[in-house]
Amino acid sequence: MGTTGIVISLEDWRRERDTHDPAERLERAVEALDHVLGTLPPRSLSSPEIERELLAITGAVSIGLIDEATDRADRLRERLLRQAHTTG
Repeated sequence: MGTTGIVISLEDWRRERDTHDPAERLERAVEALDHVLGTLPPRSLSSPEIERELLAITGAVSIGLIDEATDRADRLRERLLRQAHTTG
């Protein structure tokens, strides 16, 4: 009787992990938000709405509400993209 092993695709494992790991989701959301923020004019970054949302994201992370922080980052990114599309 022969011994068989299981072949694991590291790429599939990473993709599965990234999909389910809240910290990975947050990292992707923040990177995407950072990219959008980087395209805004500097005067827009001091908007009370943006500051409030960034503080809320930071606060959610600090008390362990990673999913909430991720959702907030995604919503802010989407909102900024919509605003850029309508004004741009």
